[in-house]
Amino acid sequence: MHIRNKTASAVWKFALVLVATYGLLDGSGILSGTYHTSFPYMFTNVSNIFAWGYFLVAAIYLVANKGDKYEVFAPQAKYTATISLLITALIAHFMLFDAMFEDGQLVWHLVAMHYVVPAMAILDWLLFDEKGKMAVWGPFAWLSLAVVYLVVVVVGAGPLGLDLGGGTTADISRYPYTFLDPTISGVEGVALFIGAMLVAFIAVGYLLFAIDKILGHIADKKTA
Repeated sequence: MHIRNKTASAVWKFALVLVATYGLLDGSGILSGTYHTSFPYMFTNVSNIFAWGYFLVAAIYLVANKGDKYEVFAPQAKYTATISLLITALIAHFMLFDAMFEDGQLVWHLVAMHYVVPAMAILDWLLFDEKGKMAVWGPFAWLSLAVVYLVVVVVGAGPLGLDLGGGTTADISRYPYTFLDPTISGVEGVALFIGAMLVAFIAVGYLLFAIDKILGHIADKKTA
């Protein structure tokens, strides 16, 4: 079962965009009158920018699309954004949680981007999407944003020698994360991490796919 109210769906999506806007503007330093040049190198920011763009367009589509018919706008893009946000949240919580604090205080834009936006994206799917419609090959397609990011970072900071460091790696690495730097983690360590992340993306994608199928089956039984 899902909510078929286009207005409610659009309002929720606009709210997600507002939270993401705050996180991105504060995280980039713009709200304080500066700009962190390393901002676009972090996957947290990349995934939130992608989600910001998707949900903004999806909300506008709902408002502009006349009639009562409700459908998911560009579903593969939506689930790419959702899975990317979910993986971002899991990595932040279990691997980089200490970075959520500064001088013992929570950094609120990090909370917004690592927790609030991912939670709102998952709830958007749970509340407003018709279940049982995900493609079985979907989890592989939803890897696209992460794969493009990894290729850009590994090639850019590696063979091209670009300085993509920032945050906690600013003074020690050209890479945005030390676990992607072969001079720190070793080639095998980087390969292992990338492999583990791709497997994690696929696993989480199929978990979402399985839940979608179960909820779709329950909905079908109720309407039968």
